[in-house]
Amino acid sequence: MKFDELKNLIEREGLKYFVAPDRPVIMLGMVGIFGRYQMVIPLELDGRFLQFRTVGYLSCPADHAHVDAVLRVLVELNYRLRLTKFGWDPSDGEIAAYADIWLEDGTLTQAQFTRMLQSFIPGIDLNYPRISRTIETGTDPGELKPEDISGAMPGLPPALRGLIDRLTGKPSRDRPREPGGPREPGGPREPEGPTEI
Repeated sequence: MKFDELKNLIEREGLKYFVAPDRPVIMLGMVGIFGRYQMVIPLELDGRFLQFRTVGYLSCPADHAHVDAVLRVLVELNYRLRLTKFGWDPSDGEIAAYADIWLEDGTLTQAQFTRMLQSFIPGIDLNYPRISRTIETGTDPGELKPEDISGAMPGLPPALRGLIDRLTGKPSRDRPREPGGPREPGGPREPEGPTEI
């Protein structure tokens, strides 16, 4: 792959980027639900290898009290996730997320590049709270639940919030409960049939 081809793929996504002045590396900034992230996309080995990689994602030094718990989370994520992988540098404690693709004699299509972005960005964003909380407390809070995600999005349209609430079984403030439907714990039970006034 040529560096100009990589820039074209990024431009077709409508993304703004910076180019390193001394080597074929693109730098991007991304905003997710849980934070802002910097990433680089280096094109290496004469255009045969491409990597998405975070910069300044998280840090957990080797002598940190919770490093064992953090490494267990990273190993579990690497086992479960398809594209995004997490690495830890014991020399300085850097935690980086990355996704690799060997191009060799193939061509990276726009659809493949889009799919990589659509997998990589949520991979780093949705796992940020879990990893950072484990660094802070030494306890893995586990995967985010849909309500954790929707709760972090205050400007969510009421219809979408109502859908998430229905999927998670949570009563919604944006829609009335149906008669005879689930009630909040300790709340009054609604009559199940028609009532006379």
